[in-house]
Amino acid sequence: MKLGTTSWLTGENFLDNARLVEGRVDFVELLVYAWDRDMRAKVVSWLDGLAGLDLEYTLHLPTDAAAGAWEAARFFAESGFPLLNMTLHPLDGWREFAWPAPVSVENLIDRVEFHPRITFDLTHSLLGRPLPDHFLPHVVELHLSGFDGRRDHLELDDATLQRALPYLQEDRLVCFEIFDLDEAMRAVDKVRRAAIGG
Repeated sequence: MKLGTTSWLTGENFLDNARLVEGRVDFVELLVYAWDRDMRAKVVSWLDGLAGLDLEYTLHLPTDAAAGAWEAARFFAESGFPLLNMTLHPLDGWREFAWPAPVSVENLIDRVEFHPRITFDLTHSLLGRPLPDHFLPHVVELHLSGFDGRRDHLELDDATLQRALPYLQEDRLVCFEIFDLDEAMRAVDKVRRAAIGG
């Protein structure tokens, strides 16, 4: 099991955030909310620095439009920058594009669609539509955070951790989508302890 955090712990700079967690996690999820000329230029300026860190990476594709998500996925695929996974929201029209490997589709609170590779957001499932059991063998990445029954992306609470335990498998990526450095690192420590039975 590889554990990671998002690239948004102290702001949008992927490189600054990755340096904060280098040596403390296995990977960083690069969050790309939208894909435009400015974001592309920023990403290009960060890639060499990211490649020089002792980390692996996943990518969260843009969430605003399928065409923008596809442009970002194509950019990363053509760049040669190594990624463990690319998470895609099932945006309107997403099936009209030929997605590069390794794209997976994330379940949303109100929308769950099948793809041969799934990113399972546990709190989305708890807050809305559950992930069907027959999707579970296709899960490659688990998104985890705490929730209070109404909101997610909170500090990981013990009740949510208990619900996550069956999904913490050796071959799975686990990304803590918690946007605070200290809270994210406490979550990493909790899951490491749980994984070794403590």
